[in-house]
Amino acid sequence: MISLNRNFCVLLFSAALICACARIEPGGENGTGETLADGVSVTFCLQANPVDPLTRSVEDSYSHVQGTADEYQVNKARVYFYDSSTKLFAKSFLLSGLKRSGSDASGNIVYEAEHVQVPQGTYDIFVVANSDRVISQENEADFLADVDKNTYAKGAIDDISAGVVMTNRAIDNLGTVIAKKSGNSNDDVVIKIVLERVLARLDIGKREETFSLTDKNSKLYARVTPDGYYVVNLARHYYSFRHTAVLNSLEEPEWSLPTNFGNVSDIDGYVVDPYFFNKKIDATNFTNADKYYEHFFGDYNGTEAAPWTPFKPISDTPQYNTIYCLDNCTLAPAQKNGYSTGIVFKAILEPYNNVYHLNADGSLELITDKSKYPEVIYYFNYNFYDSPEALAAAIGISSISGVDLDQYQVRTYMMSDEGYRCYYTYWIRHQDNYKNTVMGVMEFAVVRNNLYRILISDVSALGDANVDVDPDLPDEGQTYLKVVLNVKPWIVRDLTNIVL
Repeated sequence: MISLNRNFCVLLFSAALICACARIEPGGENGTGETLADGVSVTFCLQANPVDPLTRSVEDSYSHVQGTADEYQVNKARVYFYDSSTKLFAKSFLLSGLKRSGSDASGNIVYEAEHVQVPQGTYDIFVVANSDRVISQENEADFLADVDKNTYAKGAIDDISAGVVMTNRAIDNLGTVIAKKSGNSNDDVVIKIVLERVLARLDIGKREETFSLTDKNSKLYARVTPDGYYVVNLARHYYSFRHTAVLNSLEEPEWSLPTNFGNVSDIDGYVVDPYFFNKKIDATNFTNADKYYEHFFGDYNGTEAAPWTPFKPISDTPQYNTIYCLDNCTLAPAQKNGYSTGIVFKAILEPYNNVYHLNADGSLELITDKSKYPEVIYYFNYNFYDSPEALAAAIGISSISGVDLDQYQVRTYMMSDEGYRCYYTYWIRHQDNYKNTVMGVMEFAVVRNNLYRILISDVSALGDANVDVDPDLPDEGQTYLKVVLNVKPWIVRDLTNIVL
């Protein structure tokens, strides 16, 4: 057995590097316990958030953030070895006792541990960090197909204090030769394992407490105060190792290395989640019967009643509300409200001295006492009316009975304890093709290791009185919020001034 000195290595999280090296006794977790007379010591450098300059349109956006200590901590990592020739399981080791020893001159975060000793050979190496699960598969293909249905079964994850599950991309460490170095026998064989979090991060906030709405002549007619949000269509399962594919249809490919376990192709390339091929292009009858999605959008009933209560409060920037969630991606024609991860915002609507009452003589009178505002108000042409009769008089018709009020862009709002309620929906964009009528590949998606910072920067129109629950409604369409969206894998995508 070779005697070794302690060493350091580094683990990259976005711009920061974190390092882990560990010592495991011969035999590992397969329990063989054989003596490794021909063993070599291996230093594993565990890195995360690599910058891939070849595929920036999907994988990178030039900017990165380190994240919080909970987000970059590595408490333990399980390393799996598969024989590169037979593709059969060889060994697995648990790296534990990782201790942070400080930061280097560049601000890189360093963890210190002992070394690992393994027999010489050629291996495909895979790593899962911060997980108690053991993936027991003799065949490499079955191992890569593993779906975790339990770790993050609660779709909206708030507590990551135990560490975020991370894995390497399966193509990164194929055919790794582990052999003694010639010359100095004390030199380590260094194997770099690039990790990425299996969770995405959503930061949600608003630039101001209240937003003013003005008419075409810049005259104030209402104020809107977003005061709550709820994230919808949150996946419950994830592939332990990220799957990708080039797709033009919902025909599932034959998964193979290295084709489907690396970077996303810039042309028709998708990240594929375990439910991807269940998301039919016609989502009319999709009801989430198998409960794959937590907070299914189609269950929403336009009130704060079950199943979505309470809405979470929205913080003014620079503070954000943060949750974490799993991959949720869809073929471009199937990027619809029934499948995509989105946010329902609720808001208080306050008319600005423009609520009218119909007098007996047929004239419209301004209601100056807000305590006399009705339970239901009707919006038309930048003003509000307290009755169907007053609305009809404003439109210039005898009655609204049997009339399609959509042609007049009429909206009806109900009073709540806080005031009149309105709602906005926003579907999370992974990348914008800047064509509001053309659905782009991977345009609406949530992808692991990306940070989606969603900031309400302005409100340009009144929200809806209720929330549209048609699962077949495309995500691309006319909306009213103006959002500053920065997508980061803890990589930053600066998609500013998105109009919803």
